[in-house]
Amino acid sequence: MKTHEIREPAVLMTENERMQIDANGITARDSVVPINCLSKRELQVAHKIMEGRSNKVIASELFISERTVKFHCANIYKKLNISSRSALIAGCFRTLYHEAVSL
Repeated sequence: MKTHEIREPAVLMTENERMQIDANGITARDSVVPINCLSKRELQVAHKIMEGRSNKVIASELFISERTVKFHCANIYKKLNISSRSALIAGCFRTLYHEAVSL
């Protein structure tokens, strides 16, 4: 039996959008959380999450274990006061939306 996969675009965010988020932080529900509070490796993991990558793929691309990716994810969530990768992505797109509306 064959399974059918739905293929998503490889990159969900452009480099320009990523730089905007780095510069402006992540817009949480009521405030802006600066993304520069993350370590260099946590920032790399956060960018991969924003691109829609799974933990396994992130681990492979960054040459670290999947357990280490999970550890970095937990630190990211704690520092940014969020509870899931979907909250991270939502905050990033909320930031981009606010930037686009304010132009």
